[in-house]
Amino acid sequence: MKQLLLIGLALILSACNTTPSELEDLDKVLRAYEHSMRWSRLELVGQYYKEPPEFTRADKEHFKNIKVTGYKVLELTATRSEALQLVEIRYYHSDYAVEREFTDTQKWEYDDKAERWALTSRFPEFK
Repeated sequence: MKQLLLIGLALILSACNTTPSELEDLDKVLRAYEHSMRWSRLELVGQYYKEPPEFTRADKEHFKNIKVTGYKVLELTATRSEALQLVEIRYYHSDYAVEREFTDTQKWEYDDKAERWALTSRFPEFK
């Protein structure tokens, strides 16, 4: 599935005159962000944001109890300077036996000066 996603992304980005290194960088950052979300690594999630979210102590405690059970990319569109990714996130709170899901719209921008992709949308709410 990830190989199919990468091939699709490669085709989309190649039509937009994006260099292979930008494509590789986007793929790497999307995978790393997914990994951080799946493992509830809040301390790592913030590094992917252009303006890192400020997590309160209560936010950190809440997120420790969140277990992500699914992270499915529904749609990805990208140009040389920005990408929009639609993701279905499934999770449960460890105190409750109810799985919930929501759709997260992620907007990523490429910063030429920093030579990196950064997330500009808000951190998703796990209610």
